Amino acid sequence: MAKPLGDSVVFKAPWIEERGVVATIGVRKIIPTKTVAGEIMKSLAAVKKAVGETASASLGRPFFRFHSISMGVTYDIEIGYLLIDELTNANGLLLSQMPPGNYACLQYLGKNRGYQGNKALIDWIRAAGHAMDNWDTALGDTFACRYEVYVSEIEHEPDNKKWRKELAIKLK
Repeated sequence: MAKPLGDSVVFKAPWIEERGVVATIGVRKIIPTKTVAGEIMKSLAAVKKAVGETASASLGRPFFRFHSISMGVTYDIEIGYLLIDELTNANGLLLSQMPPGNYACLQYLGKNRGYQGNKALIDWIRAAGHAMDNWDTALGDTFACRYEVYVSEIEHEPDNKKWRKELAIKLK
């Protein structure tokens, strides 16, 4: 059941989960904060087109991964799809993977609610005494792995206020 959290809606309360390696395909860019939302959608469409119809069965859920965040300035972000099958040709895209480990997770609902959802998860991680696997670099706050996955089928749900996303932040 969803519960309000400020301007966000937490759909599924935080939990810790051990995850294995997850293969991905996508693009990696440094994007100004002001254009990140539009760039995510454009990049997802470009990745899907580059993979082509013949390999689209290999694509799982869309994701975006924050490698580094300079809050209010730029994001070093990877945008693409989780893979459910191995691809023989990346068509010029980045083949990567989410590393294995323990992740703090949370699901939230709604468009433009990422800030509130991330804040809720980070606050929960700290209050529970866990430590995120992150460090400071010239690019900002850098993470071993911090990503969001669209749980909703965004291509079939026109109302982006109903989109459900899952956050995952790798713990130390």
